[in-house]
Amino acid sequence: MKNHYATGFLVVCLFVSTVALAQDPTHVKQHIPDKPLLFAALPDKFECTLPELEKASASRTTEKISLQFGKFVFTGEVTARVQRSENVQSINIRSTNYPGALFNISITTEADNSKKISGRIIHPQSGDVLILTEENNRYFLRKQPQKFFMTE
Repeated sequence: MKNHYATGFLVVCLFVSTVALAQDPTHVKQHIPDKPLLFAALPDKFECTLPELEKASASRTTEKISLQFGKFVFTGEVTARVQRSENVQSINIRSTNYPGALFNISITTEADNSKKISGRIIHPQSGDVLILTEENNRYFLRKQPQKFFMTE
């Protein structure tokens, strides 16, 4: 009887060692490759004039539009105008000089009839995004890495 227990124990040890050595441990590699930068030639932050932004709000769907913010020129076609609520209007402009890029502008009308404008220029295959922000009643486009930007 002693030999049967020893033989059984030996068989179990061989089976466990074979199974343990047969599987290679897999290392999780979650490196997200860096995308090319579409707006690399632009400064990190530059001013946008209100009259240029208001040109977008006055445009109609399918209209060609050109917005100039200093040395940065964004040309495209207005693809959509959406009135999400009574106070918020969104405008999408598909770029022609940055193919595949989309400029989304949201115009919010406050209770005192003042307007707040926000927006973003984004390209799905680009590693950077331009965010339209307001500081001290002036508007700026600011570069931000796309991997840190979450869409709404």
